[in-house]
Amino acid sequence: MQILFHLGAHCTDDGLLIRSILKNRARLADEGIGVPGPGRYRELLGEASTALRGEPANEEIEDVLIEAIRDDDTAARIILSSENFLCRPEVVLGPDGLYPKAQKSAWLRQCLPSHDVEFAIAIRNPASFVPELLRSIGRDEDALDDVSITDLLWSEAIADMVVANPGCRIIAWCHEDTPFIWSEVISEMTGHDPFTEMDGEFDMLDKIMTPEGMSRLTEFLEARQVTNQSKRRRAVSAFLEAHAIDDAVEAEIDLPGWSQDTVQMLTELYDDDVQRLVQMPEVTFISP
Repeated sequence: MQILFHLGAHCTDDGLLIRSILKNRARLADEGIGVPGPGRYRELLGEASTALRGEPANEEIEDVLIEAIRDDDTAARIILSSENFLCRPEVVLGPDGLYPKAQKSAWLRQCLPSHDVEFAIAIRNPASFVPELLRSIGRDEDALDDVSITDLLWSEAIADMVVANPGCRIIAWCHEDTPFIWSEVISEMTGHDPFTEMDGEFDMLDKIMTPEGMSRLTEFLEARQVTNQSKRRRAVSAFLEAHAIDDAVEAEIDLPGWSQDTVQMLTELYDDDVQRLVQMPEVTFISP
């Protein structure tokens, strides 16, 4: 069986992605794709991975976990999601950069060692990611005292995952691109038939575009029967430019001590970091 662990990251989709996938639970089940409710597995896998500490589960433990997780015995692929799979948000930043415990992704894999495991993760520009993360945990800039902001590289965290999980595919994409590639992310994660009509393809856009803009976009796409992905992206981009909700699109970067030069420097580092990820053979990178 195939198991996909969606790892977040924190401060990206805030659980919206798995909720969108759950909307299609019945039709995915018809294709042998299981999407159990998160309450079935999040605490269970946390306890199991901590108990095993990277040692592979024996057949008995593995069977118990699978039986508890899946709600369909015919499923050939299962989608599991939690932004806390790798760590709590309080320890996302460290002297070694982003997600210093990324290698512990292997602890998840070893809970189900006889199955084919994949990982999926969204990345985000540290210039907006760090301030939002600190706000979410109620910390200020003092939390960065032991952190070198030039070391906040997603490629290093994902490289740690690659080394810790040989043979496992990793799916990655930029949080900033999700309004344009939402349906493609869902398709890559679930592996559903490309001709299956899915609900929730505009869930992310709904959060950042005005209701009038959403109505006009859907009418435009339906009237012209736009199915080509590149044409859909161009349409989304045009309507988003005209109908975006400003507060939802513009990330607030107000960390004391960070100048515009700091933000620009981090953004340039992020752009280079993305290119490194695109070139990693173990990573399936979804781009607009």
